[in-house]
Amino acid sequence: MSAVKGFKVTDSERRVRVGIAVKSLDELTQKTKEKFKLKLDQNQIRFQTPDGTIVETNEYFQTLEPQTLLIWVKKGERAQTDAEILYRTIREVNEEYLTAGEKVQQFFTEKMKNKVFKLAEVLKGIDDDKTAASDKTLHLEWFEGLDTTAKTKEEYMFRRAQDRIRTYYYKTKDELLKNPDLPSERAQTLLNELQDNLKDVKHFGCYFDRSKAIGDAKQKSICDEKGTFTCEGRWDKNLCLYVPMHTINPYRSREDRIVFQTWNLDHNIERTRSVIPAICSALKETEPINGKKKKQVDVKQIFNDIFTRNNLKLVHIVCHDKGAHEGKVAGPYVI
Repeated sequence: MSAVKGFKVTDSERRVRVGIAVKSLDELTQKTKEKFKLKLDQNQIRFQTPDGTIVETNEYFQTLEPQTLLIWVKKGERAQTDAEILYRTIREVNEEYLTAGEKVQQFFTEKMKNKVFKLAEVLKGIDDDKTAASDKTLHLEWFEGLDTTAKTKEEYMFRRAQDRIRTYYYKTKDELLKNPDLPSERAQTLLNELQDNLKDVKHFGCYFDRSKAIGDAKQKSICDEKGTFTCEGRWDKNLCLYVPMHTINPYRSREDRIVFQTWNLDHNIERTRSVIPAICSALKETEPINGKKKKQVDVKQIFNDIFTRNNLKLVHIVCHDKGAHEGKVAGPYVI
């Protein structure tokens, strides 16, 4: 039976925060409706975290830490993430820049990608004396605004990497189980195997944890031991083509930490367009005929293509291409 956990719930404008203690996502939805006096059906209420992660299932809800801040939104709508409210960050970083008249107008009329790029340039001027500090007590401002029980930067970043990987798992689960043409029991068996494998590697929390920069190659961080991440370039390139290459160290400051939310763990072979259809084909192809099973689903390769560095690149928002990755084909996931 699930234990009661307390959450902080707010609306998309962040005007009011209400503490709510619940055991399940359904209970949270009901109490949110009551606390905020919403004239909506429960199925019209959705929740997201400040970094934009959608909380759609009770299973994922149970992985959230107590005191996590959740934003309720109407179904089909979304709240701005912390990273999207960039002007607040800029104001904290460089007030003089914001009051530069014509430059400000130009800044706010450009597309978001360019805003983030310019923000990164501004961040270069931040004092980085506390970058190496790990414990919360040594860099309190880095933790400002966070609802977390993490005692160190590394612990917090470890959890953020886990969140991103869990999101890929739950999206995959949702897409497979909602497909009426798939044998649901076999799809669930595959999902169970993927989840067990993820638990074995702690959902790759190592990806953002700088303390994992040296050591086990299978549990290694993407950043160096100081916490610096380097953009790995667009899906069809071997590296970032910008000079200098995009880099960021989210361990350096609160502002860097916020901007790091805009960096993407991008699938070279696209998960939605290529991997999921290939999984569906494999599940159908390996379905037993007359009780006889001649082929098996290649769980290892599916796992690698969705969750591992074999198919994931960390890229700056400018290098994140949302168009079709032509020529990158998944599968066949049959052995």
